[in-house]
Amino acid sequence: MDPNLVKQLQKKVEEELRQREVGLLEFWLYELKTLEGKGHRDLASLQTGIRNLVSRMETRLKVLKGGHG
Repeated sequence: MDPNLVKQLQKKVEEELRQREVGLLEFWLYELKTLEGKGHRDLASLQTGIRNLVSRMETRLKVLKGGHG
């Protein structure tokens, strides 16, 4: 296989992975900022919000793993 083609493909894959990671981080950062901005009255309500976010993340991870996680 042509070394230049391999380099181009590798660059393309690396850029795609970088873009996906950026999108993922932007999404969860938005979710955390939303949680932070809710103005929780006490620690218990903040903990509930965090548990809900963790649950959503775990559910999403299970879906991505094909339900085997």
